Amino acid sequence: MNPPHSQKLLIDVRSPAEFATGALANDLYSAVNIEFQTIDQLPEVYQGLGVDVHKDDDITLYCRSGRRSNIALQTLRELGYTRVRDIGGLDEARALLKKEEYGRVSGAEEEISRVRAQKNEGKKETLTKSFGDLLNGLKGSDT
Repeated sequence: MNPPHSQKLLIDVRSPAEFATGALANDLYSAVNIEFQTIDQLPEVYQGLGVDVHKDDDITLYCRSGRRSNIALQTLRELGYTRVRDIGGLDEARALLKKEEYGRVSGAEEEISRVRAQKNEGKKETLTKSFGDLLNGLKGSDT
């Protein structure tokens, strides 16, 4: 379970020129560019964006091929960050983020369907009882 203040951070560790060609984003976050060689400056970079980073925040890393993001992962772990993951190269990172986003959306849709089904079941029970009461009332008026 995530701590109450845990944030989700997506970091593109490619060069600024590569980052300028297009970065990843999903329904939770947009990528911030911090080159892998300067990943130790993560708190300062986010501080400049008005965000306080904690050692237990969820940090997701990616690059072009996965090599640099793996180096950045090792560096952050050595610095004491506990919830860091490397989602590899750009193509696999894009696919994974889309899959996760779809999972959240479909999970929400499933929850909505479940709640609607419960409400409908309650309505059916109420209608069945009301109809039964009506029939009993009509039977009683026949005598």
